[in-house]
Parts: sequence; structure tokens; C-alpha cells
Amino acid sequence: MSSIINNSNANSSLINTLNASDSKMNPNVYSTRTINPSSATVYQETKKSSGTIGASQTITFDLLKYGIAQQILMCYTKVGADGALEAYDFMDVIDRIELLSASKVIDTLTNNDILAQLSDLEYSQYYPLSESLTKSRGAKASHLFCLPLVFGFFKEVNTNLNLQFNEPMSVRIKFGGHPSNASAGVSNLTDCYLKLRYKAYNEGDYSEILTQNYSDPEMNQMITGFYNESTASVTIKAGATNNGEKGTSVELKNTDCVNDFFVVVRKQNTTTASPPVAISRVKMTASGQDIFDLSGAELFYSKLCDNGFSVVGPTDATQNVAKIQVGQYEYLGSDTQSNTLSLRELNNPVITVFFDGTANAAYDIVVCERVVKIVSTISSSGRIQTSLTN
Repeated sequence: MSSIINNSNANSSLINTLNASDSKMNPNVYSTRTINPSSATVYQETKKSSGTIGASQTITFDLLKYGIAQQILMCYTKVGADGALEAYDFMDVIDRIELLSASKVIDTLTNNDILAQLSDLEYSQYYPLSESLTKSRGAKASHLFCLPLVFGFFKEVNTNLNLQFNEPMSVRIKFGGHPSNASAGVSNLTDCYLKLRYKAYNEGDYSEILTQNYSDPEMNQMITGFYNESTASVTIKAGATNNGEKGTSVELKNTDCVNDFFVVVRKQNTTTASPPVAISRVKMTASGQDIFDLSGAELFYSKLCDNGFSVVGPTDATQNVAKIQVGQYEYLGSDTQSNTLSLRELNNPVITVFFDGTANAAYDIVVCERVVKIVSTISSSGRIQTSLTN
């Protein structure tokens, strides 16, 4: 029965052309897939080493030299004392989180960067975060919040931090300076700690890692990070429901190579957390040319996938973060560097944002840029530093 299909295929010019291609591979030819050496994987709780929990205060965690860090979870406990903890409360709890090598900052995630990361997830990835971070919580109860700190080093297995070799590293958390409110910001935040997932190899495999990675004076790695442009603010005029025909412009001062632009519009804080506001249109111009201009339902399709369609992301207010995508969409388990845009020589790059708001209310517009950079690890000391960004 199968012979009639094979005979028909044998007379197909297209199939014969594909069969002659160097890309052809028979999946039923047995071969052992690439395997990883065995290792010990453990989660280790890390308490703060210095600092105080409080509005605009910082705490520092010294990362233990237990092996290669694969994941960092920031966990904190908060009590909804006099009222419910509103959705997106984490935006008021966290101002920024920094990764340091010795005393030098090598990567930073602001609260807007974290929101941009969440908006770019597929729904299956976003759901755990909606349950553990973004959704509202009830009053008169203690709640555990959990946020994975996905610095650029944690997006590829071969760029994970070798804390066993590197110079002492730490994570520094700066809390937001939210106005006093019984259920906002760091009010009633009772505990904050990190859970690190470590991978440790046996002596022979670890020696191979040291030999291969650090035989030269320095090891260079390509990772991604974030850069935030200066915040633009606008107040909706009395009687109006949008920010005008001209929108609000954000001038791009960065000169790095950018993989993606994320646009976040939030109502300026009063005494409650502010979710991202829906954006009706985003336009990007540079050197007198229109680079990007999508509005309404068109913005749903700005996350281009390899199959020509777009991806289902968050279904709550996180989806209101707009994205200008330079390369192809990055699927689960992959961070392929498909393209980047250098801002170095662009003349007057501007992103203009249109949105609907509330009359007489003030709003902040932030453009978060996911940039690509080269970091180097000095083989003699284990110090990590940024070596190239544009």
C-alpha cells in the first residue's frame, strides 16, 4: 500500500530536489543523542548579608560558591494587613535588582524591565508568574511572592554563572519608595530571601570546564541585558480620554545594539499599585524614516514567530506592554540571536506612544530596550566585566 505513495513521490521534481539537499537527515538512522555529564542539582536558600527592608532601602545577598548557578528565585512574604494586596503590587515593592561581581554592577533589572520580560512570555510560562507575583491577594493573611531573576546569564545553559570559579558575586535589591500605605510598597513585607538552583559536577568534569573555558586570558560571552530610556510623562487634559493626536514622544538616547523595544505606560503612583495601561498605537521613526507603526489589533501581531504567526501571551493587563521586535520570536528553551539594531548612527530615533487614559490623570511612559552585550571573565581572577555594548 505504501508503494504507491513512494512511487508517486519518486516522480516528484520537488521531492527529488529536497532529497538531494545536504539538509536531508533520516530520523530513523540510530545515533546516540548528545548527553550531558552527570551532576548534582540542589536548591539553596540564601539570607541577606546586609541592609534593611524598607522604602528606598537596599539589601544585599552574597551568593554562595556551591557550583554553577542555573536559577535565582527572589521570594518575599507580605501581609495584607488593612486591605487586599492589589495586582502588580511587586512594581511598588521593587525598584531595581542588580547583579554584582565583587562590588561592580554587571547587570540590572528595573521593575519595568521585569514587567517587559513578563509581557514577552508565552501563556504557559506566564501562568506561574501570574499566580505567584502579579495577581491580587486577600487581606488579613500572609502571602508568599516568588519572582525568577532572569538576568542575561540565565537564558543559555553555557552562560550560567560559575560561582565556584568567579570572583565573589552578589545580588542587591533596592526597594521602591512608595508613599506610606498599609498595603502598598514594602509595608508589611516581613521576609525576603533567595532560592538558588546550583549544579555541581564531579571533579573530572569540572576540571574539563576550567580547562576549556579559562585556558585563555579571558572568556568572552554574549548575553542580553536591559537599558531604560528616560521616563516621559503626560497629563491627560480635562475632558479628554487620550493623550492627543500627536501622542507622547520618547527620545532614544541609547547607542547600544537593541534586540527588542518594550513600551510601558502606567498611571503615576498615588497610594495603590498601577497596572500597565492599554496602548492604542506605537510609532518609531529614525533618520526621517518610519520604522514601525502599528495600532489597535495590529499590535497583537508584533511578536512574529518562525511559522509566520504570532504567539499567545499573558491575558491580563501585562499584555498591554507593547513590543517592537527586531528579530524572530524566541521559542521556549531557545535564545537564538536572530537580529539586532544598532542605535549608534541613527539620527534622532523617537518612539511615539498613543493611549487612552483618565482625564486629569498623569502617566509615565517608559521604553525598555533589551540590548545585546559581550561580557568577559578574567581567567586569572574570575572577575566579570562588560567589554562591548555597541
